[in-house]
Amino acid sequence: MSLFDHHVHTVRSDGTKTLADRAESARVRPHGVSDHFPWKNGMRTDDDVLRYVDDARALGLRVGVEYDLGVAPELRAATREALDYLIGSVHQVDVVRGEWISYDDAGAFLKGRVTHFSEAKKFLDPAFQRRILERTLEIVRIGIERDRIDILGHPTMSPLAALGDPETAYPAEWQDRLISMCVAGDVAIEVNECYAVPHRAFLERAHRLGARFSVGSDSHFTLRPLDKTMAMIREAALPESRFLDGRRVRSAPPD
Repeated sequence: MSLFDHHVHTVRSDGTKTLADRAESARVRPHGVSDHFPWKNGMRTDDDVLRYVDDARALGLRVGVEYDLGVAPELRAATREALDYLIGSVHQVDVVRGEWISYDDAGAFLKGRVTHFSEAKKFLDPAFQRRILERTLEIVRIGIERDRIDILGHPTMSPLAALGDPETAYPAEWQDRLISMCVAGDVAIEVNECYAVPHRAFLERAHRLGARFSVGSDSHFTLRPLDKTMAMIREAALPESRFLDGRRVRSAPPD
């Protein structure tokens, strides 16, 4: 099975490789590029995104962006259509007005960069967990309906995943709601190498409900191998035919 890797970063956001470097590695293994939007020293406007598309396409790359759900400004329809695909990812949530919950520490733990999740106690309150889960669904819904994302990036990467058993952190009913939104919107669910998410039961639920999938190494340095991803795909028995191949499936809305 040789699947297209949609989620690869460059120096245009927080990666260490240039677009030219990624064009070379794409000759070895099929992948696109998808840098963060917005990014303080990178893409901040539609015009920035269009320049990125032109520069990547000139090197023969498929190109998307990783759109920061709940934070990023709305893209023009023409900008979205210029991309091969649009990944929407949640990196933080606002559970109450003015209170943002960052996923950075949890992400470092899930990546294996640190051995202890120092903020764990903060997220043990069930009511707080429910607020995070409900706000996540709201943010993803807007990403699907308004922003017309094509891929939901690392869908269960959050402080809740860093607490332990994901089947406890993410109730089955919540998983069904998230997956059903993606299925209804024809949005692919990313199998993410970097964070090793979603877990097997989630992927099996998604397959039963008719979801599409995509592969995302989430590489920031040398192209990350897909060992964990391929094991996750095999264990959940996901068919290759349900994976995106570097192009969107969703059509543009009617005029």
